[in-house]
Amino acid sequence: MKDFLPAEKQYLALLSYGASLKRPSAEEEASLFGDELDWKGVYDLASAQGTVGVITDGIGCLRGPAAPVEDDIRLDPYLGDLLLIERRNRSLDGFIPKLFVSLLDAGLHPVLVKGQAIARIYPVPSHRESGDIDVLLPPDEYYVAREILLPKATKVLDDLPEILHVGMYFGKVEVELHGTVSTLMSPRLDRRLAVLLEESFRRGGATETIDGKPVPVPDADFNALYVFTHFLHHYWSEGVGFRQLLDWTLLLQSASGPDPQWLRSRLRQLRLLHLWEVFAGFAVEMFGADPARLPLYRKVWKRKNRRITRYLIRCGNFGHAAPRPDRDKDAESYLQRKVRSFIRLVFIERLRHIRVFPLASLRFFFGACRYGLRRLVKGE
Repeated sequence: MKDFLPAEKQYLALLSYGASLKRPSAEEEASLFGDELDWKGVYDLASAQGTVGVITDGIGCLRGPAAPVEDDIRLDPYLGDLLLIERRNRSLDGFIPKLFVSLLDAGLHPVLVKGQAIARIYPVPSHRESGDIDVLLPPDEYYVAREILLPKATKVLDDLPEILHVGMYFGKVEVELHGTVSTLMSPRLDRRLAVLLEESFRRGGATETIDGKPVPVPDADFNALYVFTHFLHHYWSEGVGFRQLLDWTLLLQSASGPDPQWLRSRLRQLRLLHLWEVFAGFAVEMFGADPARLPLYRKVWKRKNRRITRYLIRCGNFGHAAPRPDRDKDAESYLQRKVRSFIRLVFIERLRHIRVFPLASLRFFFGACRYGLRRLVKGE
């Protein structure tokens, strides 16, 4: 980790401690922290990455001279954010059972995916920073669910019929409905994922207890694959942060992890096995994950991991920290905006990772060309 700033090294260590992926040894703590934690540097990183709650838990694991003292005012920004994170999670967790009752009573088969479902496997679920509620349905049930929920929504956004996706607000709670697993990286990849989605719904899933009530979630095998392809989509588009990779890592380390043989077979079909192995090595080196409990872990690619880490630090949570040039949209024509968007989607985003994943970047480049041209022609 010689290429990283002291605050970045401390942040990564605290992320591992807060997620209970490893415990700080006296030697490591002395080496990374010495007598002082970079309070502002670590807080700024945690804020950009949406991980203040986990980092706060990590700080609580410190025992050396850098550990906070009683009533330490340097903790105030962290604790202030933590109260908001806990309040947000209580609000979402209280809403989820009501949402699912309205869909289940209609004879539908929704499953809760990503954020609030994965939060259950964190050491302190209420400390995982939340965003929205993601609901995945069989494609033939998507429009039924949409018609049930839209009249009750206070605001509708991101209605994308071509990928069966709609976002809506119920007061301050955002819900996203998904009827496909759409990566927008490769049409062939998305078709194969659609087959696996159908198989998952036929097999049936599991349940998680949220706000004291059972809520359906995908089976462990498909869930691991779904979370993986979701963060790959963001990695190759607007950007992704440490929280999304930490979600995936904790999911794999959980007691109900996926079946390695099933996973290997499906990843080969999807041509994603190498990417899985690289990110598994990343989870071991950068997060301190246990390789014995990480399905299909192979080795650590140190140079790749450094480049991935630099990219994640630059992007922040879902790319929100990435620098974006200021443009006067009113001074651009509609065609100029669409062409610029096409160039960013296809050329800049898909090829930026070519030094880390040369073959995958070229593969996703041609896949994105097809999607980008369709959006350009249709004005999407």
